Amino acid sequence: MSFTQRIADGAARLLERRTSRRTALSRAAVAGAAFAVAPIRYLIKPGTAWAVISPGDCSSGLCTDGYSAFCCQIEGGYNRCPPGAYVAGWWMCTSYTGPGICHSDGVRYYVDCNRLPGAVFPGGCQCANGNCNERRVDCNQFRYGQCNTQINGITEVVCRLVVCQNPSTLPELNCNGTVAVDNSVCDHQASCLKTTATQLPGGGGL
Repeated sequence: MSFTQRIADGAARLLERRTSRRTALSRAAVAGAAFAVAPIRYLIKPGTAWAVISPGDCSSGLCTDGYSAFCCQIEGGYNRCPPGAYVAGWWMCTSYTGPGICHSDGVRYYVDCNRLPGAVFPGGCQCANGNCNERRVDCNQFRYGQCNTQINGITEVVCRLVVCQNPSTLPELNCNGTVAVDNSVCDHQASCLKTTATQLPGGGGL
């Protein structure tokens, strides 16, 4: 926590001790402190004042396993890149046997949505939805690099899409056919992937 955050958090706790936690004054103090420290994050991602949890805050859970969350987990169930992110690369699982989308194909393609250079993802590196049991968002600085090669540089992977056909065959993703394989992700699941079944305009999700 930054020095500014510690001051704001301390001020909010002091006010809460002097007034009931249920009072409007106390709630306003906590909300005001959060807004003063991170206004964009607080407006875009309403909820508890300090809802952003980083992988380093977790002693266990999926947020500590090193992989990125699925985009549908942070995009209201939609299998698409969030604002400020772009399709940067892909890899495949060649032996998918799970119950989610692509189960009838036996193959899944994972597509990385990386942060656009110059963009800022609200809250930075964090566990999806402030939950140690969900994988990380905007943390892993990595790029396979088969997609949108006109964009230079390597930024953080914000989240992952899942598609059921080779990304190089989906024009809106702008990817080439260079293959990368990682079967260790075949068992990665999210409840939102079980119901996402239609192609989204510009999003690349199936």
